[in-house]
Amino acid sequence: MKWQEWRRMDPGPVSRVEAVDLFRFLVLFFMIQGHLFRAYLLPAIRQLPWYKVHEVFHGFVAPGFLFAAGFAAFLSFHNKRQNYIRLDPSFFKRLRRILFVIAIGYWIHLPFFSLGKTVQAIRLGTANAAEFLSVNILQCIGIGLLLFTLLAVLLKSEKAVVLATALAGALFFFLAGPMQGVHLHPALDPFLNYNALWQAPGGARTVASFFPIFPWVGYLCIGIVAAYLYTQLKKEVFFRLLLGLGIVFFPWFFFHSSTFYFKAELTLSGNLNKIGGIFLLLCCSDWLLRRFGGRFLDLLKKAGSESLFVYVLHLFLIFNSFFRRGLMPLFENRLDVAQALLLFLVLQLVVFALSLAYHHIKEKQPRLWRWGFTIFWAVFLLLFVLRPH
Repeated sequence: MKWQEWRRMDPGPVSRVEAVDLFRFLVLFFMIQGHLFRAYLLPAIRQLPWYKVHEVFHGFVAPGFLFAAGFAAFLSFHNKRQNYIRLDPSFFKRLRRILFVIAIGYWIHLPFFSLGKTVQAIRLGTANAAEFLSVNILQCIGIGLLLFTLLAVLLKSEKAVVLATALAGALFFFLAGPMQGVHLHPALDPFLNYNALWQAPGGARTVASFFPIFPWVGYLCIGIVAAYLYTQLKKEVFFRLLLGLGIVFFPWFFFHSSTFYFKAELTLSGNLNKIGGIFLLLCCSDWLLRRFGGRFLDLLKKAGSESLFVYVLHLFLIFNSFFRRGLMPLFENRLDVAQALLLFLVLQLVVFALSLAYHHIKEKQPRLWRWGFTIFWAVFLLLFVLRPH
């Protein structure tokens, strides 16, 4: 088949990719199930062989978020490249959103609902402060998007940006191991290391980060390259390519090592397994939309579009937060599989019902949403600053 037969006929702006929104929903679905099982299942159950396989199949959840963020970022650049060239107000609005994502990453790790107590904890170098300084998926996404935005502003050309992103993605993966030994500054080290040593006033502390930018931003780079291919190829060709790569990549990890999931991202087979899972799930999302469509899948896409809201809400419900204790005291390490599945279904319904309500208000009542958003953060900041030690 000639290249002309593969290429998309219209190289202009690309509309929102519905399969990516459904993909986000499926990733959120598996994320809630995986977090709940990890926190609430009996420890003896988590030692069984099937649970190790469960962890491998859930290994694509975090990379899926990064992939989707990179995919959406490139489509924004493709459709509105002049915003990046001219640095107009919409560009700075987008930049503000990225910084907000990073800020939320630290906000959900606040040790106390008090600025004074938080600052004191950092000064003393407590365990709570070490957790606050750790890096999670939101900081990782934010830093990746900032790097892509910088490339887009400097290089401007789509092909140049994609080539630079592809090279950067390779570096993020291949330097993952060596970067674990690099130490620059206590505020920067958690972005580079899984376990960064912090020489705090109260003694040395380990800041355990689950998502340092090496290798995790590499998945965001893959999303950018995939989005570029989507703008160049016919839709059916694009998804056939992803399906073939997914079938090739996903099984690698099962034939390579007996070490399951944790730190698997430092191995080539672990990375390929996650990439394959992402590609297969995105292809599955596209197939579901083509095969069934309808109002139910439209609702799932709407819920998937509110991934940040769902992410924060499910963390506050499953785990503890600085606002109040979640469900951890009731169910941590106490449930069998049937009980965990039942609780997961209930929690899933609650979270996604709230996400749909949130989406409805944001889309249908934007002024009300903006007022509510502003009032919430104003009240929070006021109480956060004024609350005593």
